[in-house]
Amino acid sequence: MPLNDSIHILSDSALFADSLLKADSLQRVDSIMRVDSIMRADSIALADSLRIVKLTRGFEGIPHPSFPESENWVFGTILFLFLMMVVSFLRSSGWFYESVRTFFQVKDRSSIFSKTTINDFQSRLILIMFSVGVVSLYVFYVLVPEDQGFGVYGFLITLGICSLFYMFKFLSIEILGYVFIEKQLLKIARESYFNLLIYLGIILYPLLIFKIYFPEWLNNYTLYISIIALVFYAAALIFKLFQIFFQKATTSFYLLLYLCSLEILPVFLIYSIIRQII
Repeated sequence: MPLNDSIHILSDSALFADSLLKADSLQRVDSIMRVDSIMRADSIALADSLRIVKLTRGFEGIPHPSFPESENWVFGTILFLFLMMVVSFLRSSGWFYESVRTFFQVKDRSSIFSKTTINDFQSRLILIMFSVGVVSLYVFYVLVPEDQGFGVYGFLITLGICSLFYMFKFLSIEILGYVFIEKQLLKIARESYFNLLIYLGIILYPLLIFKIYFPEWLNNYTLYISIIALVFYAAALIFKLFQIFFQKATTSFYLLLYLCSLEILPVFLIYSIIRQII
């Protein structure tokens, strides 16, 4: 039979063991809570730091560069110009082949027997607008800086400037012809000038397509061909003016004055205006 002292010792040891277990469990719970709170604090601090980095150190993405071959409006413009050329030749094409055949001939006699119909007038007008559009797009392609986007706004400005230039040329030819030139010679000069513009537009149109959509190593060749076409255009214009108006030696002075004041200087003026705007 156990003694009372041993019973007390056992009960005290049991109470002590129970207190130790409770203290240990409390310490574990406290440590777990501390670890959990520390983890939560770390996660909150990490989230805040990520948010701060996102707000303070973020970079905007670089937009995709604008190239003429990737712009939809460039393809639409080229397609529209092609449709204009097709419609013009469907309306009437006889005057075009006749003008090419007799361009380097004296037009006084042939113009007497030629008759301009409404279809011929509409066909010629459409081809003139076609050529102005081709020249404007080509000029804009050559003059636009590489670091600037190939936007439609700059092309519309270039198109408007070129259209105003050719309207000015038409009015100047009409005014000068009314004052100084006979009516028949005025008609021949006007038709010859705009026929040359039409020829230039037709030649530059495929070169423009090659320059935009073909590999880059072909750009130099198309540029050289374009320069040659412009040289032939200027030479043909000078030849035609002398063929129509040259009567005596003093006439050459007035022709050169016309070329400098109404052909060469306006081109440099247009070049400087377009470069400043775009």
